[in-house]
Amino acid sequence: MSKFLVIGGYEFRRMRRDRGFLALLLLLLALSSYAIWNGIEWTDKRHAAIDLIKAEERDRRAFGRRFVESQLVIPATLAVLPPTEMSGVSIGQADAYPFHAEIYPLHDYSTLFKRVWGDIGSPDVRAAGRFDLAFVIVLLLPLVLLATTYDLWSKERERGIAALVVSQPIAISPLIWVRAVTRGVLILGPFIAWIVSASIWMGARDLANLVALACIVFIYGAFWIAIAVLINCITRRSAEAAIAAGAAWLLIVVMAPSLTLAAVDVIRPAPSAMGFATALKARKAAVSKQLQETAETITIKVRESSPTIPDRLRERYGERVALDEALWPLISAHKQAERTRRDLLDTIRFFLPAVAIQDALDRVAGSDADRAIVFEQQVRATQMALRQRYKTHLDNDTLLTLAEYDREPGFQFKESDTVFETRLVLDLLTALIATILIVVAMFSLRKKLATP
Repeated sequence: MSKFLVIGGYEFRRMRRDRGFLALLLLLLALSSYAIWNGIEWTDKRHAAIDLIKAEERDRRAFGRRFVESQLVIPATLAVLPPTEMSGVSIGQADAYPFHAEIYPLHDYSTLFKRVWGDIGSPDVRAAGRFDLAFVIVLLLPLVLLATTYDLWSKERERGIAALVVSQPIAISPLIWVRAVTRGVLILGPFIAWIVSASIWMGARDLANLVALACIVFIYGAFWIAIAVLINCITRRSAEAAIAAGAAWLLIVVMAPSLTLAAVDVIRPAPSAMGFATALKARKAAVSKQLQETAETITIKVRESSPTIPDRLRERYGERVALDEALWPLISAHKQAERTRRDLLDTIRFFLPAVAIQDALDRVAGSDADRAIVFEQQVRATQMALRQRYKTHLDNDTLLTLAEYDREPGFQFKESDTVFETRLVLDLLTALIATILIVVAMFSLRKKLATP
């Protein structure tokens, strides 16, 4: 044990004097600082947008309050998906999901997100990724780790020192692991400390979130350090090791996700959003025309006494319900196609460590697709609850009182109870298992290290 401590101490002193190592570490910290600043700026803008939406909702309620005593008024709700305390970690695709919905009891499902679908569907929004902390972790951190660990043993071979080291009474593989771990700690230690401190500065107070972020970076860093050790088992020269390290980064981070997504597009192409919108519009027009023709053939019964709520509102309610029911099969089929594709992508990501880590960071930040889907489901549930209250007043022929109008609840998004949900744990296990497999491969090749 003392031998390894001595080796680790020597490696620490050597790296501390290496200007190239210090330059890479400072560059990584500088890029992460810029990414954190981008995250803070985006979060502030999102909060400002939400404040404007809430102000608009208050104005609408104040305007509708004037008509409560003369007609049936159920206040519309403007729902928002608030950013989390860790939202600045991953903002790359946050704009691709709706964060705002208009909930009216008599509107159909297609109108819930009509104010944001145009922006979300824009090619510029879908193509524009932001320089965030997740980008630094997933793409840039591996480059820094590989740049500082690719020559763990190849440099000794080139200098002729390997033969001298092999002649000493110490195993080579533990020696390399001590050196790799020492260099990895010198990179990961300051980096994890910095991003956790920055997250606290951004407003993160939940210990589970901070621990999850630290675990993600540590496991992902260990994965790349294991790759560097494996490369040193295979290659004999530093140039070969550098080329192999670059190829590994290109394959795991860039090519494998891109080629996998291309294959999924062939096997299970994404349902066309434009085609869905066109079909929905056509179906809506056809059903509306049919309901109008049906209404013209119905003889309206004359009441002996005028109801408190005009019958035209009951007719409108019936038409809206019929329209929603007629549109739902089309909407359901589109959502099923999206769900099938998403399930396939979720399964494939367990074979792609970089994608799994990106997904884990999205879940910690609250910018993942599942959270957006839960928001959409809660919005729909709120709409149906408003519609049911509207129907109750129609059936009872009663208007809301001012007190009831003021007590109408707004929308409140319900978060998941814990950050360490099943999918996040599976993402971490994906990277961890990949690391273990690489370590196993390294031990199967450890005899090659004894060759000077």
